[in-house]
Amino acid sequence: MVFTFNFNAEGKGEKRKLDQEEEIIEWKEAKEIFLKDEHFDRISSLMSIELFELGGADEVSEEELDKKTADPEGETDMKTADPEGGSADVTTVKQEKERHTLNFINSATVVTNLKSSKYEGDLTPALDEGTDLVPGVYEGGLKIWECSEDLVNYLYKEYTNKLEGKKVLELGCGAGLPGVFAFTQGAKVDFNDYNSEVLEEITIPNVLLNVPDESRRTETRFFSGDWASLNHLLQSEKLLGLDNQETDVTQAGEGGYDFILTSETIYNSSNHSKLIDIFKDQLISGGKVLVAAKTYYFGVGGGIREFHTELENRGFTVNLVYQSLHGVKRQILCAQLDS
Repeated sequence: MVFTFNFNAEGKGEKRKLDQEEEIIEWKEAKEIFLKDEHFDRISSLMSIELFELGGADEVSEEELDKKTADPEGETDMKTADPEGGSADVTTVKQEKERHTLNFINSATVVTNLKSSKYEGDLTPALDEGTDLVPGVYEGGLKIWECSEDLVNYLYKEYTNKLEGKKVLELGCGAGLPGVFAFTQGAKVDFNDYNSEVLEEITIPNVLLNVPDESRRTETRFFSGDWASLNHLLQSEKLLGLDNQETDVTQAGEGGYDFILTSETIYNSSNHSKLIDIFKDQLISGGKVLVAAKTYYFGVGGGIREFHTELENRGFTVNLVYQSLHGVKRQILCAQLDS
């Protein structure tokens, strides 16, 4: 699958260097972004859309690597592991998966439209300067990062037909491909990106381009803003019982999501505690966090090994479930709170 990025190829896959001089950053307050008629108008006016072919990555999961080592003759190839237990016929699974693609809006098209409309706002650094990151202003949401592709392909491979009715939160979503896949599977998905304009221009159009058929009833919400503020907002909703339509009130701290997804969000170590806080507060008992990231973000300081340790120190059991086999080293961690 070939993506068209709206940034220079130089430095691809890395967040640009944070300012060496720590500045006081006023992080944006979280707020909900609602669907409006203009979102549907934007979709109807698109000249073309892109297709993301699910399952296209040639990397394999850690489980598959272990299987190949244990069974070099390939005798286990007739069955594929079910992450929830059991097994399924590979032929059936492959036939199901071959039918899957996701529609998405080309980010270069978004950039062109914003420039032609004389846009001025938080996305301006990305449009005019080609920068990937301005802390507290623009957090890279216009670009489709490699680890987002890893995560959506992992979900497709391990969770096809297993997400219906689940509640999912994607943090730092950008284009939102992992969350969009869960949405097509019948999950109730809440999307968060730091910039409301990213949600308006990219995430919401991508969701509308992938509405599942009527056999799968689903819901979605969109939130912009900082994770600490979002966590406070979600906690407040739980106290009021707004996150659970079947009960009048939900106890604080119980959490509300079966899955929390995030990719390319751990590049700034100073934000790790906020990210882990929202994991702890918003995950249901037995729920899973999937974190896709590069092993190390050069020039920034964050990395998946450091984050792995922080998760364990905060009470999570963490397993490596995927790693890239070539190019920039990338991994996916699965974290669950210790009971």
